[in-house]
Amino acid sequence: MKNRGEQQKAEQAEEMSLLPEERLLFQLRRLYRQYGYRPYRMSKFEKYELYAGNKDFLVSDRIITFNDANGELLALKPDVTLSIVKSAQFRENRVERLYYQENVYRPSGSDGQFREILQCGLECIGDLDSYGLFEVLQLADASLRIVSENSVLCFSHLGILKSLFGMLHASELQQKQLLSLIAARNLHELSAFFEERAWNTGLLRDVEALLTLSCPLAHLPEKLGALELSWLEEDVMQELRLLAELSSRTEDRTQFDFSVINDIHYYNGLVFQGFVRGVSEKLLSGGRYDSLLTRMDRKGAAAGFAVYISLLEQLLRPQEDVEADVLLLYDAETDPKELQAAADAMRREGKSVSAQRRAEGQFAQVLDLRKEAGHA
Repeated sequence: MKNRGEQQKAEQAEEMSLLPEERLLFQLRRLYRQYGYRPYRMSKFEKYELYAGNKDFLVSDRIITFNDANGELLALKPDVTLSIVKSAQFRENRVERLYYQENVYRPSGSDGQFREILQCGLECIGDLDSYGLFEVLQLADASLRIVSENSVLCFSHLGILKSLFGMLHASELQQKQLLSLIAARNLHELSAFFEERAWNTGLLRDVEALLTLSCPLAHLPEKLGALELSWLEEDVMQELRLLAELSSRTEDRTQFDFSVINDIHYYNGLVFQGFVRGVSEKLLSGGRYDSLLTRMDRKGAAAGFAVYISLLEQLLRPQEDVEADVLLLYDAETDPKELQAAADAMRREGKSVSAQRRAEGQFAQVLDLRKEAGHA
């Protein structure tokens, strides 16, 4: 049986042999296992009724369906979270920590065409407390850093918006319009929107102040307190204080951004989005979604996120063009033992090696062992 050191070396060797996308997924799975998350696997399709009854929780209401041999209507899964929540069982003082690596099938991009989208993520479901919620936020940030150090995790709290809507007595349509303006940071249109409805100008100034506020989670309660938002509900502030206290004990790279909305019908508290330099869209999205559990007659609370691996093609493609780390060039005069020794030495360093008699293809490094005239 391997000891811990031997196991780590074996894992490192396995990791180095993988393609960039495979290596990233390997590192994410390892990260989630370190926090006690277990793998969750599901079929490529579910009964259509699961999605039909929860279309407002999906990114798009367009779903690929088909009939099985028994005539039952099935759907290629457009979402993973719904399947996990469907099977969740609440136990007091217990949370289920699950991670997944799955393809989903839904419209994507400006053309609205259906695509197979690879995502990796996790869900924390059950008797969720502030520690569990903060851990999800931590793992979201750690996931981004595995992808790139040039990343940022932006967060907000939908409880702030809901408190604001309550003060404004905003209708559902007005809420939707406000969400769009806040997400776009359109201060000019926001001002006009408030003026047309003769809404309190003090509340408009509060919204403008929130949209200009940027700080780590650890400093947010203090910054919000300085804004004197008398309308902000105390339970929202209390949750943020608990999260900030946990955050103050770690390396805090998060940034408050009031324009981070996500789906207000899906999420009900902390929400966050992750961005990586070189990727034009948000790479990670998640938050707390107790509302979905209530909708599906499940007790407890839940939080989670997804990393959209398919978007990383922009970053990974240049590396995937490389056939191997090292090209070993040799000819008929090269000593086979010297060739073998050179290849073995570099493979022990974790590099991939291709031995060829012709320089062709893309390689990070070339080592020429040819002996014939003109090559020595």
